[in-house]
Amino acid sequence: MSSLVPVLEARGVSKSYRSRHRSVQALDGVSLAVPAGATLGVVGESGSGKSTLARLLLALDQPTEGTVLYRGAQVSGRRERELVEFRRRVQIVFQDPMSSLDPRMRVYDLLAEPLRALAVPGDQGERVAELLASVELPADAARRYPHQFSGGQRQRIAIARALGPSPEVLVADEPVSALDVSVRAQILNLLASLVRDFNLTLVFISHDMAVVRHLCRSVAVLYRGHLVETGPTHQIYRSPQHEYTRELLAAVPRVRTERVRAH
Repeated sequence: MSSLVPVLEARGVSKSYRSRHRSVQALDGVSLAVPAGATLGVVGESGSGKSTLARLLLALDQPTEGTVLYRGAQVSGRRERELVEFRRRVQIVFQDPMSSLDPRMRVYDLLAEPLRALAVPGDQGERVAELLASVELPADAARRYPHQFSGGQRQRIAIARALGPSPEVLVADEPVSALDVSVRAQILNLLASLVRDFNLTLVFISHDMAVVRHLCRSVAVLYRGHLVETGPTHQIYRSPQHEYTRELLAAVPRVRTERVRAH
């Protein structure tokens, strides 16, 4: 297949949710192509639709209209048993690691579980040790439970779990927003290193334009369910075209951010 085919693509996706009293339009006709090797920041305030878009790109939810494709093949609307290879190749890191890590399981089992579920070949013990090393955690962390770690360490475990099947694409949904500032920088540096070392495609969901500027080569701005602006990060920072993008940039504190660039 041509290398020009995007690794992930949303074509005119809309998503609405119905309650007893009304219908809420979370996304409206969003089209977005993610090339292989891209580091894309999807930015918007709470309620802009960015987490909904992430769930659609991951085929964790289905669009009301439009379609999502992985390397040119439709994934939206497919049955789960038809998505095994897609699940290996596209993984997610959630905002809150405690919601994605079973507190009753030791770290070893948390990391080994997706390897078994997705039939990843190789020695699981060796793979778990490799994953812990990749996120800079000691080998004996495998014997402990999630509650025995700090918030930053738990997010490292969640990242290691996502890396287990050797994905091509990592979708990170606000992965540092719940962390202290100093810990946030450490996790961003780790993500930047992993993207570079494992040649990952990164879709980074955030409300923070400053973080996206230093981690991502391109930006997509969502506002009230609409994609209002997209392009290279340096270009959007230098010359934003949409009023909402200008508002987001105006809110960025003018503080120097240390080494978190993924390229």
